[in-house]
Amino acid sequence: MKGRKKNFIPIFCSRFAARHASVITLAAVLQFPAFFNSCDTLRARIERQIYLQSAKYPIQYPVDLFFFDTTGTQLLDAYQQLSSKEGVPIMGLSRSGPKRLVALSRYPATAETWYGIRGYADLCKLSFQLEKDSPSAPMQYGEILVEDGASREVSLPLNPLLVHIQLRSVSCDYSTQPYSNGSFFNKLIYLTYAGAECRPLGAGDAPESLSWLNPGYLDSTAVMCLPRPEMVLQEGCGEIGPSRLNLNRDFYCYPGLNTCLVLEGRVGADICYYPIPLRNMKAGCSFRLDLTILRKGAPEPDMPVESGTVVIESITVPWMREETQTFYL
Repeated sequence: MKGRKKNFIPIFCSRFAARHASVITLAAVLQFPAFFNSCDTLRARIERQIYLQSAKYPIQYPVDLFFFDTTGTQLLDAYQQLSSKEGVPIMGLSRSGPKRLVALSRYPATAETWYGIRGYADLCKLSFQLEKDSPSAPMQYGEILVEDGASREVSLPLNPLLVHIQLRSVSCDYSTQPYSNGSFFNKLIYLTYAGAECRPLGAGDAPESLSWLNPGYLDSTAVMCLPRPEMVLQEGCGEIGPSRLNLNRDFYCYPGLNTCLVLEGRVGADICYYPIPLRNMKAGCSFRLDLTILRKGAPEPDMPVESGTVVIESITVPWMREETQTFYL
């Protein structure tokens, strides 16, 4: 169903192929009905009309809107799925009073998915699954409290739950080691403790994963079941020496406390691993890494390397604002 909706519509869901995080501008307008009789006074006193229009781009794909009361058990007040053509606002309706507004985009649901949603707590049980997500068109979510009152505008960011990890470049310098003539041959690059399922709502700014892929070791069988296994596992880049290699390899998962980017390979006949911890992972953030390897890695992928083994230069990009840091392993 496309176009402008003035009433609640049947429950169903389709895809929202948004490429990046977007911001919806909401103009909340309280309006009295033009006419109502005394019998309908309590039922039809005031309705809030919320017009949604993208701040920078038109909303071209369906958005699922949930309005919840803000008191008690926060029961569901209204649900609509809305979409618009370029330049045409879309309209959501709820009854008067303060509301918690939750928006979801591109969540792969059927009509039956929403039948059990009676309150905000029910929607908080909803989980995103990595196997159904896509970096080119990520599932997104957002929520905001809309107070009762006169006309005003508020911004509702729609954020992807995916975390982007980019290995930009790597070099290897063993010049101060007994094996100074050696080099690191990189066979595989993958994520360990990669968040595979996560609940985005109800956890504030720090949603955490419910399950993981590669729990401390490479489980290639499970990874290859993903429609896009390259989100978690990729072939290595071969021999790494003092000359820096520009890789720009991209990996994706959901937030987790113990996620690492692992480089697996060998130095001569010795198999070794470089697990790079990804600290302070947050939904929608991008971690860009430049690595300088100085010593042999660990004998196991779940074992920390010795101090001074790798120099990690990282840039964390949370929604267009870059924060840089350098630390050592």
